[in-house]
Amino acid sequence: MSSSLPGTSTAGRTHSPDQGLRTRRPRSRSPDATSRPRKRRRRFQHPPPPRRSPLEPTERDPAARFEKELLSELTCDICSQLFVQPVTAPCQHTFCAGCLHRSLDYNMACPICRDGLEYTYFQEHPCNKLVLAIILQTFPEAYAERRAAIETEERDARLDTPIMVCQLSYPCMPTMLHFFEPRYRLMLRRCLATPNPRFGMIPPPRVAPSSSHLPASQQQAGAVGQAASTSTATTNHASNASRPSSTGNEYGTMLEIRRVQMLADGRAVVETWGAWRFRIVERGTLDGYVVARVERVDDWEEEDVVFVEETQEEAGSSRPDKQRTIAQLMEICHDFLNELRQGTPWVVQRLDQNFVPMPADPSNFSFWMGALLPIDEHEKAKLLPIRSARLRLRLVVHWIERLQSQWARSYASASRLQVVHWWMRRQLMRAVFGTVVPAGATGFVVALLVVFMAQSVGRQINGSA
Repeated sequence: MSSSLPGTSTAGRTHSPDQGLRTRRPRSRSPDATSRPRKRRRRFQHPPPPRRSPLEPTERDPAARFEKELLSELTCDICSQLFVQPVTAPCQHTFCAGCLHRSLDYNMACPICRDGLEYTYFQEHPCNKLVLAIILQTFPEAYAERRAAIETEERDARLDTPIMVCQLSYPCMPTMLHFFEPRYRLMLRRCLATPNPRFGMIPPPRVAPSSSHLPASQQQAGAVGQAASTSTATTNHASNASRPSSTGNEYGTMLEIRRVQMLADGRAVVETWGAWRFRIVERGTLDGYVVARVERVDDWEEEDVVFVEETQEEAGSSRPDKQRTIAQLMEICHDFLNELRQGTPWVVQRLDQNFVPMPADPSNFSFWMGALLPIDEHEKAKLLPIRSARLRLRLVVHWIERLQSQWARSYASASRLQVVHWWMRRQLMRAVFGTVVPAGATGFVVALLVVFMAQSVGRQINGSA
């Protein structure tokens, strides 16, 4: 009997004590494992390195590469072009002066970092002289081309007169305006950059109703205005024939800028003066506002000769207003003003003190009188195309007669208590004011007291009745 010790071999094999523990169990394979081929691992292949393109001459030259990088640094982030009059904001971002002003019209913040900016800070802010010197030293030709392009664009913009569609304005009359829209703020800035800052003003258009729906008095006024407007020397009759003459959007007044008060948020209060009338020949749109090519409209020089010819032609006419002279028409207007002074004296006097004194020239007086009458502005716009002071005064007198007839009808249809009320109010105003109206706040308070007393008396009369 033989014994085997640990570590000895039997029949050429060596046995260890933990031989049974190291015995591996055979793997169980599925029936189809032998039939399916074994997948090989895919090795990740790195793409070949890109071939370097041959360097351009500008990239090979360090000076050219530096010039290219410098040009990118001297480019405005708004227009993506070379700086023109560079201005540096407090946030240390630089833009073109014109680009920054256009941006501030829409948003009071830096276009890059959105930091708040003040509009008044950049009104007369000088340009960055260091950046401008670098541009002039390195890119003088590109800067000259940019300046020439901007000047050409501005010259094209000023080729036609800028037009503001807002309200009715007359020659030799002041007009106060409030600029708050971005398009008109840009227009104002461009006007102030010209030697003679001015722009045109036209009333907004209105669709005129058909003559069949108008009262007889308005139809008669339209006939007078149409007859007066036929005396103007105009062109493009075919284009103007389809447009109603009462809209007033073809004729306007050139306003000269007298004084500008800029506000902190970019708005502006502008004081203007009516210089002369114009007619729009051709119109277009530039940056949101209207631009037009206009022709000046002046009165006839030989007014008396025209009046004599019209008098001879209209000798058989039965209408008395066609044979009235300028002096007679102005006398009718003065009588109407005297009636206003007796009834509501502060109206005319406040107009004389705070608006403009009554002119003696018939041409300017016709516009002054038209601005005073309480009628629609689109009706007043009929005075603009008329090139005769006498014809304008005829139209003004027609408006006065129409107002007087309306007042007479309202007075005739009023009750006795209303008549007594009006009479007492008129007597109180005459007793308090007379022919002189207190100026300032005192006159305004006294006027309110008189109206309140008259209304209270009228209510007492109505209550007792």
